[in-house]
Amino acid sequence: MEVKRVSTGSTLLDDLLNGGLEKGVITNIYGESGTGKTNLCVQAAATVAEKGGKVAYIDTEGGFSPERVAQVSSEKALENILVKNPVEFSEQREVINNLEQVVAKENVELVVVDSAVSLYRLKVNGDNASKINQNLSKQLSELSKIARKHEIPVIITNQVYTSFDEEELELVGRDVPKYWSKCLLKLSDGKSREIEVSKHRSLPRGLSKQFSITNDGIVEAKKKGLF
Repeated sequence: MEVKRVSTGSTLLDDLLNGGLEKGVITNIYGESGTGKTNLCVQAAATVAEKGGKVAYIDTEGGFSPERVAQVSSEKALENILVKNPVEFSEQREVINNLEQVVAKENVELVVVDSAVSLYRLKVNGDNASKINQNLSKQLSELSKIARKHEIPVIITNQVYTSFDEEELELVGRDVPKYWSKCLLKLSDGKSREIEVSKHRSLPRGLSKQFSITNDGIVEAKKKGLF
């Protein structure tokens, strides 16, 4: 059975993902601040929009940049990107609850939620953790249903924190986003930017590529010379 994919607009990312974003599933891009999560989302959205496809873009952090879209594609692409800007976790829930109607009416070909957990993180505390986690799970369940029913890719981004028990990065929301995401891509920015496959239905874990963010988008990092 052939798996259908959608181009990210980056040859490097498409090669890593064996053709691009898989339709029918949630792809979760996670990493620390400044590692390139929003850049990847914007480039994928611009690529779909430039080809005439509609994109539903839920921006919870104010990171969506029309100028960046025009930079990696053209201003024409902006006409096909439908942006919502919830500022409360309850507003995010409402937007996602109404999302399927928008996807069906506008024939949306890509959904982006950047970030799925920033407003959740502001709301959750020890007293309400169980209830808020259930709410987050319901939202991701709805996104997964939309992806499968309409055979489109859904991208979400995830923030991280340091787990003191294991001394490594852990996804905000922990098992909830891990469960609903069929593809997990980890972004890091050490000596060079790197994207790594942490989970995938058909690709081996640990595949990675080094990349750079340029005016034209996400490209393969230039290898430094030996001298």
